[in-house]
Amino acid sequence: MPESKVTPVQAEGRKASGAPRRAPHQLIFAPRLTALGLCAILVLCCTSARAAEPERVSLTVGTRPLSEVPWKGFGVQWSPYPWFELTDADWTRVEERLAYMKPPIARVMTRAYKYCEGYDAAGKPIYAWGNARMKRMERLLDFCEKHGVEVILGEWDDPASPEDRQDPAADKLKPYGIEETDPRWAVLICDMLEHFLDDKKYTCIKWFNLINEPNGGWSACADFAKWKKGIENLHAEMVKRGLDKRVGIIGPDANAQKDYWWLDLNVLQLAKQTAMYELHEYAKKEDVESGHMERVFALKRDYANRYDPAGRKKPFVMGEIGLVSGLGKDGKPVQPKGGRDSQPFIYDFEYGVWMADYNAQVARAGMDGTCAWAVDDAMHMQKNPDSTWPNLANVELKKWGFWNSMAEEIGHPEDAAIRPWFYTWAVMSRAYPAGCRMLEIPGCLPKGLRPLAARWEHGGTKHFSLTVINDSDTARDVTIAVPEAAWQSTVHRFHYFKDDRPADADGFPTVKQIDSGVDLSKGVAVSLPSRGVVVLTTIPISR
Repeated sequence: MPESKVTPVQAEGRKASGAPRRAPHQLIFAPRLTALGLCAILVLCCTSARAAEPERVSLTVGTRPLSEVPWKGFGVQWSPYPWFELTDADWTRVEERLAYMKPPIARVMTRAYKYCEGYDAAGKPIYAWGNARMKRMERLLDFCEKHGVEVILGEWDDPASPEDRQDPAADKLKPYGIEETDPRWAVLICDMLEHFLDDKKYTCIKWFNLINEPNGGWSACADFAKWKKGIENLHAEMVKRGLDKRVGIIGPDANAQKDYWWLDLNVLQLAKQTAMYELHEYAKKEDVESGHMERVFALKRDYANRYDPAGRKKPFVMGEIGLVSGLGKDGKPVQPKGGRDSQPFIYDFEYGVWMADYNAQVARAGMDGTCAWAVDDAMHMQKNPDSTWPNLANVELKKWGFWNSMAEEIGHPEDAAIRPWFYTWAVMSRAYPAGCRMLEIPGCLPKGLRPLAARWEHGGTKHFSLTVINDSDTARDVTIAVPEAAWQSTVHRFHYFKDDRPADADGFPTVKQIDSGVDLSKGVAVSLPSRGVVVLTTIPISR
């Protein structure tokens, strides 16, 4: 996600479904109605009745995995709250919610000035590992370590960048002019990694991301040659210390389909240095509903498989996903306290369907995971000329989260509540844990229908998860069979529809029903009377 740049796209509302049709018994017949006219009316009535019937679809899950890499997970972007100091109560609430979600992977970004304050007279870096900023990072990493969350650690931009600084006066590193091609930056990063891995004993840090969206001007890079040199410097320093055996470099972290050629160059020129491929995309809802994103990602996955000799064995994830940002549906900033770079649908039921569909398309394309932008509104602030930060009077937030941990502070305690899209993200995160294998589902699909299936072998038991997403207003009755699962299973069913999404008092999803003795090989029925999501899993999911 650009730290400063906004994608000024006005979100569009859904089309109205039209006025309700008159029931057949309400038709008014004219006195001189001809036989031909009567026949026409009867045909129209029959056609209307047939149109009202759900579309019936039969699906069969295959045994072939969609990727040769074990699934990484439906994860999250979770920043260590660079702008605000959360209270212990805030932290506890965030941790309880993420503990329910069980995200298998998290993308966590920082900047070098937060832990390095320049150089001493001998030219050695001066580190400040114990400052308040790093304590927030440690609390976040403590959670990930405890809960088995795999961490992508990274730095937003080079130390000389003019981009976002929450506290410019505290940036004592900028005067040294360390740009992306400067080998000194690689030294700082590797010192940080060794501090976390060896001094703090974190085992959750598995990947490193050098520069957020380096293809964009907001990254202070926008130059593939410079980014490439930075990657080569970092890789060489990691090899020298043996860190390359412990932490893998990811790339290219490029955002926007028009710049996915950065992935092609990454594959062709930096395959040796890259352990995991990764992209970002903020999609139009039309591109999600139509299934366009799946086709785009399948091409990129195929490119990495084809032109990197080891590509099939490398994970490929979407490090940030969401729908395009913009103003609210009334043409005004998203309230309360939303800046221009906000997601206007986060409070709406539909966003939970779109994001579930987006997740499914990434997995169906043969990729290996996603990270939702973002966990919490309190993580990022919108820069504006009238900002009075840290005084909240004229501060605008980047509202993208599952909730807002600064809700009480801005005078809107209701904004701390869990939002609808948490529901589908949390259930899918738990139903498709790290290590599972996404399975092919052959056949053509009606527009807006997206099935997803996975096998997870855990503790000597073979589990299956199935998701059926109806990203349209057409009613569907789907039968989905898993021939491989020819035994009696207990299936947990979750519903996410506008008027049918069971949750407990705290907003955590609860199971719609539990069915025992289900033979998945014979097929299970899924009714989708409207836009919505149904998840079926043999993995027990409870609070």
